[in-house]
Amino acid sequence: MIKKLYITIILILWVFMMGLLIKKHYLDENASVNYFSLGTGIKSIPTDSEWMTIYHDGKKLGYSVFSIYNMDNEGYVITSTTRMKAAIAGLEANIILDNEVKLDTLFRLNEFEFQLTSDQYSTHLLGRKSGTTMEITTIHGLDSTSFQIAIPEELYTYIGIQPLIAQQGIIEGDRFKIPSFDPVSMEMDDVEVIHEGRETLTFGDEEFELNRIKILYRGIPAIRWLDDSGLTYREETLMGLMMERTSAEEALSIDESNLSGIDLLDIYAITPDKHIPKQNNIEELILEITGIDPIYFKNMDSPRQRVISENPLQVKFTLSDFGNEPDSNGVFLYSSEIIQPDRPKIISKMKEIIGNSLDSSEKAESIRRWVYRYLKKFPVVSLSSALEILKHGEGDCSEHTILYTSLSRAAGIPTKIHIGVVYLNGKFLYHAWPVVYIDNKWISIDPTLDQPVADITHIAIMESDFTNLSDLIPVLGRISIKVVNQVQKENGQ
Repeated sequence: MIKKLYITIILILWVFMMGLLIKKHYLDENASVNYFSLGTGIKSIPTDSEWMTIYHDGKKLGYSVFSIYNMDNEGYVITSTTRMKAAIAGLEANIILDNEVKLDTLFRLNEFEFQLTSDQYSTHLLGRKSGTTMEITTIHGLDSTSFQIAIPEELYTYIGIQPLIAQQGIIEGDRFKIPSFDPVSMEMDDVEVIHEGRETLTFGDEEFELNRIKILYRGIPAIRWLDDSGLTYREETLMGLMMERTSAEEALSIDESNLSGIDLLDIYAITPDKHIPKQNNIEELILEITGIDPIYFKNMDSPRQRVISENPLQVKFTLSDFGNEPDSNGVFLYSSEIIQPDRPKIISKMKEIIGNSLDSSEKAESIRRWVYRYLKKFPVVSLSSALEILKHGEGDCSEHTILYTSLSRAAGIPTKIHIGVVYLNGKFLYHAWPVVYIDNKWISIDPTLDQPVADITHIAIMESDFTNLSDLIPVLGRISIKVVNQVQKENGQ
């Protein structure tokens, strides 16, 4: 079972668009795109709860509800909740997103809370501001980690477009940029807001003249249609996902029969122009890839995958190991909130798996075999910690990779993670796999697919410890692949 990483990325983006932390900025009157500031506070705020049904190609996936509460002298509380049900490779996945932000009377951030839950796994983030410091706590099950990050002294929240409409009164042609801090990815980036005009849309038997607002984050558009008070009637975002205003009763009545026709595996797969037969027997593969900046592949250049042309972008793949790349600073042995080689239970399990083995290759292979056999293959739309994965014993490629990397690093083997796509059943699917450093070379392996050496169709787009997944946003839904050449081994059957 392959992890659909892009589902998590889309959901993170969705939460990002529904709840951004934004830095106070100056209005640049000389620029063609102005910077917007909420420094004067909100004059009026739509107070109705917004219930939205979520669709893909007309089929219901779930619902979302957004609410603003005026707490008088204590400020405001803004909440958003999303519930989705969808099939992944025929298995139902339940996805829950909860976001709450507490603000002062001038709409400045005091606290935030974010939770992404899929079945038994959950990712929980808490943040509390104190001066120019934000205390962040990440919680995975019973396991928690706290750390601090530096932030601007004046920090604001932007959830949806409603406060912007209520205060500023956006008119056709207006463009604003909002320098934004995303609590999920811990990154700063601009969000651009553009008023594209007014459109008449029909809901039920009633017509509404609405403002069409485009929101751009890292080049990915979301379109919202809002009335003059700032209430949302429709939103369209990545890959055919749409939300439409409805009643609470209608939103909550998820039609189970409609869910059977929606499989996210099929929706988001990349189908190449030609079939790739006997992929385990290919020694050289050349692909032409469009819809992605060549810099992604130039950054991942190695003997295993090398850019041979930028226009058109063509990449040659072989089964070569990486060249000598010393791990002098130990970064590929580090611990993080989810990669946990320093935890006693991980260390104990690692020792149990490798026994008395002293050879790094034997250790790596023993851990790979154990992870493949131990984890039940099941789709999980969440990023869980190694301890939680060890406890629950199921997941897809991110769970396999996180657990493997934690055990491998605990064994003293430098291990990094590649994220990209892999060819399976006629399609390229988003995927993650570990790369281990043994005998002065990097070797790609795959504990999810039970491959001691990852097959040649593992296309690495980025390197990550799952901390920078938002870097994949610009390529989602845009990649297409053509098979230029494939060379089978001479002894292939």
